[in-house]
Amino acid sequence: MIMSDYECNTNHSGGKFLPTTRSVRIPMAKKLKVAFRGTDSVRVSNIDPNSPVRGQLTVGDEVEAIVLGDGTKIMNLNALTLAQVIIRTTDDTKRQLIIANDSPESMDLFC
Repeated sequence: MIMSDYECNTNHSGGKFLPTTRSVRIPMAKKLKVAFRGTDSVRVSNIDPNSPVRGQLTVGDEVEAIVLGDGTKIMNLNALTLAQVIIRTTDDTKRQLIIANDSPESMDLFC
């Protein structure tokens, strides 16, 4: 898994909290075999055992944005729009999902 572009918060004493986001590179594949759900916030709702991103995403992960290879960052997506962007950018080898580290399960993977 490729992780980059961390955003970190600091507390008043200068210590660091865990990163608030992580980046997951989206591989070139005809199908990611991942289901997304949501209108106000998009979450991973299902991951097929044969998904090329299995182990990089977990059910419940919140998708904050998708970043395309040219640097375009698309935010405030619903599940349908995210799926459409992923399909339309299949040939983009540098696209990434920005995932919020807001659940204890996802944070455990990166401690």
